[in-house]
Amino acid sequence: MSAASPAFGASNNAGPSAPAPFAAEASAAGASAAAGSSGGAEQKAALRRGVLARLRALPPDERARRSADLRQALSPLLGVRETLRVALYAALPHEVDLLPLLREHPQHAYYFPRCLPGHRLSFHRVIDPESDLKPGALNIPTPAVKLPTLEPELFDLVLVPGVAFSEAGERLGYGGGYYDRWLPQCRRARLVAVLFREQVVGSLPREAHDLLIPRLIIC
Repeated sequence: MSAASPAFGASNNAGPSAPAPFAAEASAAGASAAAGSSGGAEQKAALRRGVLARLRALPPDERARRSADLRQALSPLLGVRETLRVALYAALPHEVDLLPLLREHPQHAYYFPRCLPGHRLSFHRVIDPESDLKPGALNIPTPAVKLPTLEPELFDLVLVPGVAFSEAGERLGYGGGYYDRWLPQCRRARLVAVLFREQVVGSLPREAHDLLIPRLIIC
């Protein structure tokens, strides 16, 4: 894949079936034009089904190994002494497992999303996942409403979830539009997506309000 950057390093324990993680700087030049609402929605639904099928077919041990490699590839961003305010998320079973970052880089302040009415998000500080996260919508671990929140414009780093991403940085979520509404408010944060290579697609239908994710870390 083009635009690979060695700045993120790579783990040496991945076998031939799991190439080392690499970072790619997204280029808007490859972004697709906005699609019609009906045709674009149908295309997005088909893409979601295909990518999710590939993700769910990954053996659990391979998913765990590649998740560890991807967390290691985040070290250049997180291996700093200063405390960063990081927007994180609790992964679904088929997604990259990022929860161990709290143990691996404990110097940072991590905030997890909570879904609000109107397809909005609030992010709450999580220190101990076992006590601070409880099953929420779709059984996703969710922070308690009483935990401290942080406004989006104050984040330093946002790790962005999604179903699929293009090399141009286009993102396909799960269809709720939560992050589409929240991400534009993160004016000072670095936006980074950490993903399996099964999530990379050639291009995605893109609407005018869709943000490009400028950095992808892929394994």
